[in-house]
Amino acid sequence: MVPSGQEADCDGADVVLIFPPQTEARFFPYLSLPYLTGHLRRRGRRVHQADLNIALLHDLLRRPRQLEQAPGEDVSGWYRAAMAEAVARHAGDLRAHVLRKQASGELGAVRAVRLAHHAIELFVRDTFLARTWRDLPELDAAAQQAARLPPAASGAAVARLHAMVEELLVRRRPRVVGLSVAFFSQLAPALLVAAWVRKLLPRARICLGGQQVMLRHEELRRLPGVLATVDALCWTAGEQPLERWLDALDGAAAMSAVPGMIWLPRGERSAEPVTLRFHELGPPDFTGLPFRSYLNETMEAAIVSCVGCFWGRCAFCSYGNRSLAPGAYQQGTVRQIADAVQAVVRDTGAAFVAISDENTNLRLIVKAMREVRERGVRVGFGVRSRLDATLADPGFCRDLAEAGCELMSVGYEGTAQRLLDRMDRGVRAADYQRILDNLAAAGIVVRLSVMGHVLDETPAEFAESLRFLRANQERIGIDALELMVAEPGSRLAQDPDGFGLSLGSAPAGNPELSYLSGRVGRSMTVRDGPTRGQALDRLVRVFHTVRPGKATAVVPRGSGPADADPVAAVLPYPWVRTVPAHVEMGGNGRAERGGDARTEMSGDGRIVLADLVWERFYALPRRDVEQRADGEVLAARTARGRRLLARLVEETAGTRRPA
Repeated sequence: MVPSGQEADCDGADVVLIFPPQTEARFFPYLSLPYLTGHLRRRGRRVHQADLNIALLHDLLRRPRQLEQAPGEDVSGWYRAAMAEAVARHAGDLRAHVLRKQASGELGAVRAVRLAHHAIELFVRDTFLARTWRDLPELDAAAQQAARLPPAASGAAVARLHAMVEELLVRRRPRVVGLSVAFFSQLAPALLVAAWVRKLLPRARICLGGQQVMLRHEELRRLPGVLATVDALCWTAGEQPLERWLDALDGAAAMSAVPGMIWLPRGERSAEPVTLRFHELGPPDFTGLPFRSYLNETMEAAIVSCVGCFWGRCAFCSYGNRSLAPGAYQQGTVRQIADAVQAVVRDTGAAFVAISDENTNLRLIVKAMREVRERGVRVGFGVRSRLDATLADPGFCRDLAEAGCELMSVGYEGTAQRLLDRMDRGVRAADYQRILDNLAAAGIVVRLSVMGHVLDETPAEFAESLRFLRANQERIGIDALELMVAEPGSRLAQDPDGFGLSLGSAPAGNPELSYLSGRVGRSMTVRDGPTRGQALDRLVRVFHTVRPGKATAVVPRGSGPADADPVAAVLPYPWVRTVPAHVEMGGNGRAERGGDARTEMSGDGRIVLADLVWERFYALPRRDVEQRADGEVLAARTARGRRLLARLVEETAGTRRPA
């Protein structure tokens, strides 16, 4: 028996759990693996967990020359070459911060995180790992075709991923391989990895689980590639199904006693129900994961306090809507949550714990975190919540802050009560201002995910929602801008007529705004509402007019109004590059905030800068700004030039220099 918290040795694992590429979930270990690992190890099983999504980034940071390429004649080719050179130049700083959480030189933690993110995106760009798909059959067929090819034929990123999988299987020789597929962008890579496992270790049993399997198992079970490579689809929480399956493989239980599975290729569904409840689970076990080397600014870990959502009724949320069935929502106890926080802080040294529920029961968390503090553990934490009436009480917001709450992530669908009620959001827009005031007074940072295409939102309703964001921009951050989609299992998808929708058959996501399309559902037309293009334009307007003053993943923020303090000269940071005059700009990027690159960046009358960290272009008229002979320092020629240079400083693109 392997004691809890100890790593499985190389004599053969009962199970290897894999979190595959490609997803932005690199801030801390995604929790499906640590919770499964903790449960199985406490049952005496030998488990190894591997986050190949973060491992691919770590491999690149150790071998940054894999990105090298010659600059092209257009802005896209030049930009990719400049980005590759910047990553190579700052590779030492990136390794110091990401891998060891040490000081990252002139970059600083925030920029190091962003540049490392750009590095991995450049590495996988135009490869199988970063493709988007018209439908699941196309995805399945492409995964099988990629599996038949030599890995190097699909690019360096795929070749490195194959090498990792092969090494993992050789070292661990597992009886079962489980792949946790949380995001749609991981689905094709997961099928590719499964096909590799089938070739490299034919006797291993292969299981797919995670959120995407819960949402799409009925479609997945009919795909030829899935039928050829996968033994089981786990359509529920995986702890008890994997535990019982291993027992059955030992001959200690019947296969008919294994719950939560669809057995392939026969397509038979387990008749046995899952009886394990969330409150019976222990804390997550991060052993074997590089938990100090995730893509965050500090040492951060996570737990969950529940399964599902206690509200569960928001029409667009497939995860929450699954909680509406009797008994589907499961909540932890105060002691259980306190134990999990204490264990995570002890085992990882985390300075911050994210409570990664879809929607947290805040009163439960206050009680649990008070107990954590009574045990002598001091740690900051963040939660995800609606802007519900609980937060309209300033005393409760103070209680949250005193318990250690530093951050609250919130979904924002606007201020039109008509639409909030229609979506069954369970909140009052009239409370929003009071809530933001209360949270700001308590010192809790609010970061919004802003949703567009909110049913038949009128221009006037959008204008009021935008006004609210602009009025509060100094006290919020913005993490994401996304259009509503009808995900499988959501009330939108189950009753489109009831919400004034017509759904298409093709998959639809947010390729313009979200990583690899983000959440993927069915294409959606709103009767008597805005078109998708109009809704997208509205979100772009949010991007260009709201200036978040708090921590944000969308736009940078300097300090103070630019016009109040003109600047005579600026030295751009090393990651802010001048685009050579011969490079054709075309229609890429944005010139100045809100400008059109096609009109303002073309010609010889402007100096064009590219901020490789924040992925922004700046165009400075040569009549107002000159670049000195050293090719670096920018000097103002006119009063307008001094204001433009002040804007560069405000946008954190450079530092002041003497005139």
